[in-house]
Amino acid sequence: MRITEKPGSPCRVVITGLGAVTPLGHGRDGLWRGLRAGRSAVGPLTRFDATAFKSQVAAQIDDFDPLQWVDARTVRRMDRYSQFAVVAAVQALADSGLELDAAARQSGGVYLGSALGGLAFAEEQHCRYGHGGIRAVDPILALSVFGAAASANVAMTLGLHGPNMTNANSCASGALAIGQAFDLIRRGAAPFMLAGGAETPLAPLTFGSFALIHALSTHNSTPATASRPFDATRDGFVMGEGAATLLLEERGHALARGAHIYGEISGWATTTDAHHMTAPLPDGTQVRRVMLAALADAGLTPSDVGYVNLHGSGTPLGDRAEAQAVAGVFADVPAPVPMSGTKALTGHALGATGAIEAAICALALDHGWLPPSANLATPDPACDLPFIGGDGLERRVAHILSNSFGFGGLNVGLVFSRHMARSEF
Repeated sequence: MRITEKPGSPCRVVITGLGAVTPLGHGRDGLWRGLRAGRSAVGPLTRFDATAFKSQVAAQIDDFDPLQWVDARTVRRMDRYSQFAVVAAVQALADSGLELDAAARQSGGVYLGSALGGLAFAEEQHCRYGHGGIRAVDPILALSVFGAAASANVAMTLGLHGPNMTNANSCASGALAIGQAFDLIRRGAAPFMLAGGAETPLAPLTFGSFALIHALSTHNSTPATASRPFDATRDGFVMGEGAATLLLEERGHALARGAHIYGEISGWATTTDAHHMTAPLPDGTQVRRVMLAALADAGLTPSDVGYVNLHGSGTPLGDRAEAQAVAGVFADVPAPVPMSGTKALTGHALGATGAIEAAICALALDHGWLPPSANLATPDPACDLPFIGGDGLERRVAHILSNSFGFGGLNVGLVFSRHMARSEF
């Protein structure tokens, strides 16, 4: 099934399908419409009573109906975390137009990332146990709480027998899954992979644990602007939920079947701060290193980058360290490189957020439009970067760098490129 550029050469990897379950909208088109509308998905947290917490805002999904994509029997065997993952994967496969014949099912795989997996469902079931004993607990608990439940359910739903993996690298999980799935394909271990992340953290104890360490924004009176990355008045991130999946495919196979190609993954890297569980290295050295390493893996330099999708969580220390690192990477590039962080619109879906932002990058390449950095009313002088404002920027770029960072100092950089011949890079 694999068709390589040259015998023995690394396979090139393209994006041929997108799936998304997000507060901005569902599926490729729903996510894109939400981005172009520029509306924040953040609102009052109503999933449970949040009055005990200083933070009472979230980017929650209230219109999710898995039955639009999968049958009732499949839905019943899964918690919300796995449902998100399966729906995003089914959407990505449908969008790609890839036919799953016997050979494809044997070789294609799944790689997902999630910081918490089925923890919120376990929390709910623990409450039921406390009130009604073991007989009140949903029998699917044991099959839902572990992180790999989602990737296993995706494989079972689609009948995929190839590589199947899950990582739990905090908020870098979704990006890491895409990077490692890219590696599998380019070394010839799989012809295609469904790669991304899923997260459903909006449960009292889970949400409250982040509020307890003062990681969340407390701008409760103005939910739509509570997430304000790089703004001088930022005070933490806004928790969200969601999932996104990319159909990554060996380029030769995609061309042979006439697939629509959103773009190409051309490089990636990962580093670790090894400094603190929540605070980044103040000078951002490992963040700078991961960006340069990802570009080097793609055979590019900072001057080749046309847009940077920033991690921009909205935490005071995180944004400052990232801004310093990014400024250092692009210090010698003569023209300003447009940059933005999209969490002001989507919220921060923890392990899924890097995958959601990967989908945004793929759509930006395909449509020639770069999203703005919203809610940046009072720019922090310590975060002096060429941010995109207003309604975004109509511009076709050749290469995009996307940053994803997680608790524990886990850093991932992904490079997306417009589909073109290598000689054009």
